[in-house]
Amino acid sequence: MSDVIVKLRKLNEDEKVRQKAFYREKRLHDEASALGSARCEVETKGRADRDIEIADTMRKKGYTEEQIKDLLGDA
Repeated sequence: MSDVIVKLRKLNEDEKVRQKAFYREKRLHDEASALGSARCEVETKGRADRDIEIADTMRKKGYTEEQIKDLLGDA
């Protein structure tokens, strides 16, 4: 058996080391989830801002609110 495998097995036997590894993995997962959620929020806000700009342009060109809603959804 290689030295690395022996060291990993010894580390794995230590409850504190396993617990630290578990919490580190959980923290990394939580951070990744938070970043994914934040990215989604930014994209959603960006789409909403774009739709507002488009609706304003349409109003200036004479579109009715009903036409704007039909074309953009409930902008």
